[in-house]
Amino acid sequence: QRSRNSSIWGVDILQEGDASNIVLLKFLRAADLDVNGAIARLESTLRFRQERGVDELCQADLGEHFEGHDTVAGCDAEGRPVMISRYGGMDNDKVFGDCEAFVKYRLKIMEQAVSQLSFARGEAEDLCQVHDYSGVPLLFKTSEVKAAIAAMSKVFGDHYPETKGKTIFVNFPAAFSKLFQAFSVFLPERTRKKFLIFGESDQALLFEHLRPEAVPEALGGMLRAGGAIGGTCSAVEVGPRSTEEVVLQEVAGPAAVAWELRVCASEAAYELVFVPADGGAEEVVAASRAKEPLQASSGVVAGEYRAARAGALKCRFRNDRLWLSNRLCLARGSLV
Repeated sequence: QRSRNSSIWGVDILQEGDASNIVLLKFLRAADLDVNGAIARLESTLRFRQERGVDELCQADLGEHFEGHDTVAGCDAEGRPVMISRYGGMDNDKVFGDCEAFVKYRLKIMEQAVSQLSFARGEAEDLCQVHDYSGVPLLFKTSEVKAAIAAMSKVFGDHYPETKGKTIFVNFPAAFSKLFQAFSVFLPERTRKKFLIFGESDQALLFEHLRPEAVPEALGGMLRAGGAIGGTCSAVEVGPRSTEEVVLQEVAGPAAVAWELRVCASEAAYELVFVPADGGAEEVVAASRAKEPLQASSGVVAGEYRAARAGALKCRFRNDRLWLSNRLCLARGSLV
């Protein structure tokens, strides 16, 4: 009998079609193609979801200490929904102190992420998870933290098979990063590709997997609350003692243009100019001060410019103060 109890991740597994086939195959593959094992696991998951009220968790209020740590938005380069979790600002005593509440919190975020899957043939079937360790002490795993993480891992392992596509660790402590890289040579290539570790200045590598627009401002990207501009942005790498120019928006006549720009790590100088199409003198719209370059910690700098005639809004990034290191910068514009 078809009912709500036969639904997993919004898919009725008794309704024939691609969506139910994809869900059922996840359980079958997780059971190493053992049909009886897959059925037992599926029944266990259906009971778990009903008893825990998992379908209602997405709208549940679990407490302020669980809020503001996670972002579910956008897709990675392979089309996977992206779930970003930041651990540096957590109150460990409150977040991890109640193991049951912690598992509910992580279930809520996982359900929000899985809801972004279309369960359509040829589309992404798993997630891209990003873990931000900025501000996390090297030794932060108390017994409460370990117990909560172990409980969460068991729930996800039992009831969310085949959902972990790629896991990216950012701002990871350098010592642990080097240790992982050393031991990763012994892992199968398929497993190794699922785990990536990036440091504080590895935005160029991160952007190979996530578009800058899907990366939160705190991680060197352009995603921020209240951002006025959508769409793609331009990424430009500025070599030592050099300048790079990027066009933010061209206009055919009088128009208002919103703009955003940033440097992803360390610092870079910038000058935002409007260049008239008729060859007239360019106008400086905004610029960093002399000897005070734009800092990565400043995040996204934004504004609006009203062009009086046809032309192009351009940004020139300068890497004046470094002899050896490149600087990665982002910029975009849009008609208002």
